[in-house]
Amino acid sequence: MKRKWVYIILILTLSLVGIYKRKHLDCNTEQQSEFQGIVAEYSGEGVCEVVVDLGYVMRSSTVTKTIRIVNNNTTPLVLLDYSTQCRCMWLDFERGEIASGEHQDIKLTFDSRGEWGTVGNYMEVTTSEEDTPIVLWIGAKIE
Repeated sequence: MKRKWVYIILILTLSLVGIYKRKHLDCNTEQQSEFQGIVAEYSGEGVCEVVVDLGYVMRSSTVTKTIRIVNNNTTPLVLLDYSTQCRCMWLDFERGEIASGEHQDIKLTFDSRGEWGTVGNYMEVTTSEEDTPIVLWIGAKIE
């Protein structure tokens, strides 16, 4: 009789775990189909740091990655300019205003010509908020 209850509890537990996982996967799938890039939430409180892992990149090829900047600050945000240590990476973005609660997608392009091995780089996006830039830490492995 005790074994019967153990089996019933085990089956119920596995069923509940299956239902939880199915709901959890549905949520992640919906989020991924909405936007296929990196989301950086800018709050205006200190530096906004974003890690961009480009993964494995073939030698002499270019790779692009989209980064969505979400303005969670109470004031509008303007992306003014950017600086980088290397001419192998650049950003494309509009210099218009991002209202509070809105977002803007920026495109990072990496050109692997002349690069080899593990590459790490740093880019800083200057914003309209003084002393609160957006910093991109970029890494790639060149094959």
